Amino acid sequence: MYMDMCLNEEQPEELDEDSTAADRKYYNDWWRANRMAKNVIRGTISDTIRSCMVELELAIDFMDAIRQKFKECSKAEGARLSRKLHELKFNGTGNIRTHLMQLEEINNKLRDLQMGVNDAQVVHIALESLLAEYGNLKSNYNSQKEKWEIDELISICVNEQDRILKDQKEKAPATSVNLVGKYKGKRDITLRPKKNKFKKDGKKACLPAAATENLQKVKCFFCKKVGHIKKNCDGFKRWMVKKGFAKQEGTSKA
Repeated sequence: MYMDMCLNEEQPEELDEDSTAADRKYYNDWWRANRMAKNVIRGTISDTIRSCMVELELAIDFMDAIRQKFKECSKAEGARLSRKLHELKFNGTGNIRTHLMQLEEINNKLRDLQMGVNDAQVVHIALESLLAEYGNLKSNYNSQKEKWEIDELISICVNEQDRILKDQKEKAPATSVNLVGKYKGKRDITLRPKKNKFKKDGKKACLPAAATENLQKVKCFFCKKVGHIKKNCDGFKRWMVKKGFAKQEGTSKA
């Protein structure tokens, strides 16, 4: 038994005394499939749709009632599809085959509404939806007397896209590779006294009052004393030499 039995097979008649065993089996299977189909429909629609629907006895009638809720006016739908057919453009990304097949699908929907165009017009619309890079393809089509079929256009456009992508790849600048690795050895750090920028005529110039006041607020993160920063701390310099991270000035390498 399949769940779509209630959608494809006719509804059985009510059982009576003359019903055979095959009639009873068909009756039970059909109504069981109907219940299963309704459970699937009930579980797939949203709460908003379910609250405004009257659940019918037959699954096929239940589906038709839902379809009527989303039924669109044929004129409005045709106008929307026609506008989409002429405004849909290929932006160069993705597969051009998918773009052309999407245009064909839209035109098929318009034909169902008796508003579609012929294949030659679809080919013209498809060519106008392409980028300027496909200008040679458009010129080639306009110079020929024969008209292309839609399937022929798709094949030609796919080959043209492959050619364009190949040309872009060849024209792309080569990426330079840095073969010089970074030096990972231990750096030779030697503590040297910082040059005083405030010296004048061999004498240390006086700091401005604002700078002196700010210096009094500075706190060393190493010795926790006020008046200097960590890199100028004598205790930090001695600790660096002790740990081997720096060499005391005046010592020579072994």
